[in-house]
Amino acid sequence: MNESIFLLDKRVVFDSTKMTLSHGNEIIRISEAETHLLLAFWHGLYKKEDIIHFVWENRGGCVSESSYYKLINQMRNDFSSIGLQPSDIVTRPRVGVSLSVAIEPIKKITSLKVSDENVKGSPTRENIFYKIKRHSVFVVLTGAILLALLYGVFTIYKAPVRNSPDSFFTYLGEYNDYAIYKTKEDKVTLSEVVFAFNSLKI
Repeated sequence: MNESIFLLDKRVVFDSTKMTLSHGNEIIRISEAETHLLLAFWHGLYKKEDIIHFVWENRGGCVSESSYYKLINQMRNDFSSIGLQPSDIVTRPRVGVSLSVAIEPIKKITSLKVSDENVKGSPTRENIFYKIKRHSVFVVLTGAILLALLYGVFTIYKAPVRNSPDSFFTYLGEYNDYAIYKTKEDKVTLSEVVFAFNSLKI
C-alpha cells in the first residue's frame, strides 16, 4: 500500500505510519488495531468478520467479539478527542460497522516531497535549462553595459573642447610678437588688423 496519510472528514489528518490523528495543533496517538481499523474503512470493509480478519490477521490466534467491540468504542473515544463525532462510526445491526465520513489519501503531500527532493538533490532538466538561460541573460546584459560604457568614454574623448580657441577663432598670423586671431564669422584680413593696430598706436 503506497498511501500512508489520509484526511478524515476533510479536516483530520490520519497518519498510518506514525499511528496518529491530528487536527490543527492537536495530535493524539492511536493503537495499531485502531490504525488497521481506519485502513479497513478506507478499503471499504464494513462486515464484522472482514474487519476482524483485516485488523488482527497478523496476530494469529482467536480473537473474541469483545475485542472487536472494545476497539470500536476506543475508536469512537479518539474521534471525540480529536474533533470528530463518535457517531461518525456507524453500527450496522447484524452486519458490522462503517465510517460515515470521507477518508481520502493525501496524494499532494507525496508529490510535493518528491518535488522538494528534486530541487535539493539531483537537478532536473528543467532546473539545468533555467540556470543556463539565466546565466546567458546575465552575460548578455553585462556585455551590453560594458559596450555602452566604452562607447561613452570614446565619445567624450573624441568630442571637441567647447572652450578651445580653435572652436571660435581662426589664426591670421603674427605682428610685433603678437599672435593675431579672428572670429570665424569675421571677414577681416591680417593687413587690415595691422593697419588698425598701428592706427591705435598713433
